[in-house]
Amino acid sequence: MYPLKTTLLIVSIAVGLTLSPLSAAETMTNDQIAATLVGKTLSTSVKGIPARVTYNADGSVEMKALIISGHGTWEYSEAGICVDMTSGPRKGETCLTFTDIGDAQYLNSEGMTFTVKN
Repeated sequence: MYPLKTTLLIVSIAVGLTLSPLSAAETMTNDQIAATLVGKTLSTSVKGIPARVTYNADGSVEMKALIISGHGTWEYSEAGICVDMTSGPRKGETCLTFTDIGDAQYLNSEGMTFTVKN
């Protein structure tokens, strides 16, 4: 058996390695959102159905899926963006943050992963 100090050190290192990728991810700033997401087509999947979202530079937002679509507006908030969908399956206002998870993929605060297509 290892002495207690060694066991605690091993456990601390294991926990640190497990948590480090999550703690390293930081919420994107508005400048980062503007540079990487605005004006780009973002693809995702909702319950297995492919969908596309575009946050246009003019403040409009478009969502398209297989047989549904939605439109609205968006603006920067203190911690990300706020979207107000005026049509589509999910009408109303939602505020979101984004995290860059690598390989042109971004995770929003609702748990959806988006991939930049252009």
